[in-house]
Amino acid sequence: MNDDILKLNVSNNFALANNNEADINLNLTPPSMSTTGSVNGIVYDTNVLTGNVVPGATVKVFKADGTPFAHTITDENGNYTINDLPFGVYTIAAVKDGKYLSIDTPLTISDVAPVNIDLAIINNTNINKNIIYGVLKDSITNLPIDNVTVSLYKIFGSERTLVATTTSIDDGEYVLDKLEDGEYEVVFSKTGYQTFDINSIKLSDGIIFNASTNLISKIGAINSTVSGFVKNELGVVAANAFVGLYKMVDGVETLVAVTYTNENGKYMFGNVVEGDYFVKAKLA
Repeated sequence: MNDDILKLNVSNNFALANNNEADINLNLTPPSMSTTGSVNGIVYDTNVLTGNVVPGATVKVFKADGTPFAHTITDENGNYTINDLPFGVYTIAAVKDGKYLSIDTPLTISDVAPVNIDLAIINNTNINKNIIYGVLKDSITNLPIDNVTVSLYKIFGSERTLVATTTSIDDGEYVLDKLEDGEYEVVFSKTGYQTFDINSIKLSDGIIFNASTNLISKIGAINSTVSGFVKNELGVVAANAFVGLYKMVDGVETLVAVTYTNENGKYMFGNVVEGDYFVKAKLA
């Protein structure tokens, strides 16, 4: 604690000549009280009683509403200190690569004296397992395909066993995680597209395997069409006019198909996948 009862006060500068009298009065005031505190402790592996210290762990303080406030890194002995925490209620947690985030521990700062909290983090056994991920797109439009069923089979010699399934999201992405070492096959299927598989995928040592691919639509299986006539300003049909089909994805327009009107000014796009579109045309 600071032993000063009153804080130091300073007068204005003044000059003295021989035989002068200086009348300097000072009003002392108490020092302002600190409204911040600190927290310190040690991060252990597994538990605080028998675990080993964890150097290089990230320790983070969160506000009562869960938003981050401050963080630090443990030293070679697993020690950490976080200063300048305003009085209030917080939680604190620790993490390191390959380990789970520790359970949030309540932290109350109500005094300038440091609060001591030791934390324990445990090994994440899933971190060393394998992952297969990818992005699925249409082979013609190169646009992402959602709701594709992704089936994962594990290969044991001549046997093939289904071990996981998932579906692609709006941007065509999918992830299969927590996979044991071994040989796998991934099969992609969606109505209107040819089933496609990637086989002989060998996973080991926590590998992240990119299994992105383009899927081919089945001719005639997707029945959506876009058609119409193109006319000039006089209402006369325009032959051989350019017509572009544009698809909207996340507010971005992409030209996905082009055709030209026939002699009657008519055009048509067939085998159009589901989505939001508009058509642009211009005279030759």
